[in-house]
Amino acid sequence: MPVLVLALAALFAIGDAEWVRAQVSAPLVNSVTIRGQKRIELQAIQGRLTLKASDRLTPDALREQVKILYGTGYFEDVQVETDSADGGVAVGFIVREKPFITEIVFDGNEELSDDKLKEKITIKSQTFLDQQQAKESAEKIRLAYQEDGFYNCQVIPVIQAVDEDRKRLTYFIKEGTKAKVRRINFEGMRAVTKEEVFKVTATREWIPWYGIITQMKIPSLLSDAGVLKREELGNDIERIREVYLNKGYLNVQISQPTLELSDDKKWFEIGYSVVEGEPFIVQEVGFRGNTVFEDHELREGLGIRPGEIFQRAKIRGEITRITDLYGAKGYVFSDVVPNVTPDNSARTATITLNVKEGEMMRIREIHVTGNDKTRDNVVRRELRLDEQDVIDTLALKRSFQRLNNLNFFETVEILPQQVDVDKVDLNVKVKEKPTGQFSIGGGFSTLDKLVAIADITEGNLGGNGWLGRIRGQLGQQRSLGLVTFRNPYVNDSYNALQLDIYRSMTNYISYFESKSGASATWSRWLSEYVNGSISLFGEQLKYSDPQEGLCPDLIPLICRQLGTQSSTGFRTSLFRDTRDYYLDPRTGWRFSLGVDYGTPALGGTNHFFKYYADVIKYTPLIYDTRFSVHVRYGQTEGIGGRPIPLTERFFVGGINTMRGFVFGRAGPVTPNGSLLGSAKELIFNNDFIFTISSEAKLNGVFFFDYGNGFDDNEPVQINKLRSAAGFEARWISPFGPLRAAYGINLDPRPTERMGVFEFTIGSLF
Repeated sequence: MPVLVLALAALFAIGDAEWVRAQVSAPLVNSVTIRGQKRIELQAIQGRLTLKASDRLTPDALREQVKILYGTGYFEDVQVETDSADGGVAVGFIVREKPFITEIVFDGNEELSDDKLKEKITIKSQTFLDQQQAKESAEKIRLAYQEDGFYNCQVIPVIQAVDEDRKRLTYFIKEGTKAKVRRINFEGMRAVTKEEVFKVTATREWIPWYGIITQMKIPSLLSDAGVLKREELGNDIERIREVYLNKGYLNVQISQPTLELSDDKKWFEIGYSVVEGEPFIVQEVGFRGNTVFEDHELREGLGIRPGEIFQRAKIRGEITRITDLYGAKGYVFSDVVPNVTPDNSARTATITLNVKEGEMMRIREIHVTGNDKTRDNVVRRELRLDEQDVIDTLALKRSFQRLNNLNFFETVEILPQQVDVDKVDLNVKVKEKPTGQFSIGGGFSTLDKLVAIADITEGNLGGNGWLGRIRGQLGQQRSLGLVTFRNPYVNDSYNALQLDIYRSMTNYISYFESKSGASATWSRWLSEYVNGSISLFGEQLKYSDPQEGLCPDLIPLICRQLGTQSSTGFRTSLFRDTRDYYLDPRTGWRFSLGVDYGTPALGGTNHFFKYYADVIKYTPLIYDTRFSVHVRYGQTEGIGGRPIPLTERFFVGGINTMRGFVFGRAGPVTPNGSLLGSAKELIFNNDFIFTISSEAKLNGVFFFDYGNGFDDNEPVQINKLRSAAGFEARWISPFGPLRAAYGINLDPRPTERMGVFEFTIGSLF
């Protein structure tokens, strides 16, 4: 063997001149063997080799076989052994397999999930380790974090032994901190402020937590201010340009932004260069292509006047106004294309609104799809259009609102599809969501202790749009049972019928109330937004003294009503509701009036009169915020010298009336803190509502409540209204609406708590 090895070494050193002689004198291969493999089948390796028995053994042939073995990607080392045997040479390849990766693990990743990181890497488990691929995958992980704003992220790949043959590849990740936008500079910007720009741009400056006080802005901890959105930078340029166009700067030029990352890789600084030019004045507004409407008809309500500063937003408003005019007459495919002709020397602009009227469209057919459970008629009765009607875009919008307000559907689409020159099919596409709901809720205070509420509701019984509800409440102070059935459209008419059966038991400390009753309510839609109702009710009431000695002297108002009594009569109401979306309104009003009359003429013992008014208005503000004002007034009186039934009194306090107060305790109470109820109530609820996450349908509310309940002979006085402020979270969750509120009593009395927390929770079945 040593001789043969020396011969082979000599062969490797042979010059080109002796190559042919070397080939002729090279020994013959007797056999080729492979040793050292563990996971790779021998046949799979041998099938790759080109060196066979009876071949001449040359240096080139050996080099080629070693190259082939390394090229498989399976081995980290290949050795060659040769030995003389039977007049030839036995060639043996000794291989050492690369580590076999059975598992890939990520350690330290909190911002990016394992699944997302697996999508980024090229190396896979259950394969042999490729060191280069492992390093490339580490770099891909780092770049993924960089795309998400983590510029100082570190990724270290480490091979760990599971056992002798199996290895684990672990990527140790140190995420670091996310780089924020500390400052955005606008060189040359004079006519526009940063605040105006940041109202429209996707990328804004970081706002520290104290900015809520110093700048009256929502801090970045609760918003996306300071987040660099690279994919939106190009759109931000157009958004900034739009701000200038709305101030008349038609020739404004805005550069591509420059980005500088701080040395610690924690902060960005962005720079824009702005050449503003001069503002333009509107010289004239004209129309072209209109035949359905005369020019003077289109000019009625025109929001653009010659002589004023040019504003792009007003043009968009005019486009919407004109297309709505045409849409109301059936020209649903009309279009308005503006043409702005600037005069740079005079700095004026002529606006021409080119109208493409199209054809007046009628509805041929209405198709409803996606309603697997809900019957067609339930959907169709909410539509404000019918087959053969001239299509009306305003009626389409109202139909969309009404279908959404049913709360039966996750999504609603109403799409006109042209099927003829003057015909469209109306395609109503809905995606149903669960309408059965199991809700639980409660509240806690040192006085009321824990109160639990359970509610089983099906809002779309049998797909007919009928409501069925069973509600129960259990607590140390109050218990309630309620069964409700409602048919909102009897025989698809504008009439509705509701039946209620209920029983309650309430411990007011100074007295114990037991109530059983039923009511039947008939209501009717009087117009698109106005509804009226009348109810016939009957109740059996029992008031008892929970403690001996409280009566007759301590609380005369209560003591004279102890025993059994009954109430029968009518409850009427009239309301108007223009809110865009009942669960989370942005705009609109809700106004209601109610009058209740209890009369012995129907068999009851009580005689009383009760009336109330309830108004709430939603006003949209910037940044998807809105403000709501809710005003309530109510009064109840006994007739013919009879007292006001205790059950007809108002109880002011709690999450649905005055937050920051325990139920009923924003009104009259006994010296020992027992509830008396009020003969009158006046409540103002002021809510500033902001969106925390539109995708999750999560809102935050800063509230200020102002109100009180007043006793029988006590006049309503504004200076006696009590106040509370606090924060509320509202979540329209997949499990139903959720509210959690913490209110602070701004002027607590000695027996009252300063703060009260209450919540309601829902879950679907």
